[in-house]
Amino acid sequence: MEQETIPNWAIHRRLYEWVLSFASKPFAAIVLLCIAFIEAFVPFVPPDALLIPMCLKNRQKSGVFAAIATLGSVSGAMVGYFVIAALIASGTQWAFGAEVIEHIVSEFDKRGTSYVFIAALTPVPFFALTTAAGVAKLNFGMFLAACIVGRSLRYGIEAGIVWWIGEPAKVFIEKWFNLITIVACVVILAGWIILKFL
Repeated sequence: MEQETIPNWAIHRRLYEWVLSFASKPFAAIVLLCIAFIEAFVPFVPPDALLIPMCLKNRQKSGVFAAIATLGSVSGAMVGYFVIAALIASGTQWAFGAEVIEHIVSEFDKRGTSYVFIAALTPVPFFALTTAAGVAKLNFGMFLAACIVGRSLRYGIEAGIVWWIGEPAKVFIEKWFNLITIVACVVILAGWIILKFL
């Protein structure tokens, strides 16, 4: 018998399966919107877990589902930027001192937009970067653009793959998509660095 890599009792497994159970419900799009919203500012199940089976169930609406996930995620990112960041900033300053805040601000001044874009596109925890961007007071326009472009690409590519090849897309995305996005970001960053210093 094949051994499970994730035990059934694991809380993240139960949470994942609970989210997955909404895929065939008539209100699945609302649940997708809510999950994408929440996951953008606190640790939660990635919306991809629901987006992919929803696209498989109704491939013609894959683009609509990707847009819903993007809308929810970008809206949640703004909550992370304005609300959660304010709470974290005050708590961090109280616990660790102003030096920690100054370090975050300094780091985001250099390459904050790139950090947010990479987190929006790859499996890097998105909520961590949306709140850090708010703490650092990254330019909101640049922050919003990075969120919209990164999330649109991530969910749009996933939905596009499902629309194009159907059921085999689920296995392909689960196995390779995160790795591909990470490699793509590394290549883009490497190209940018080369062009900058040539």
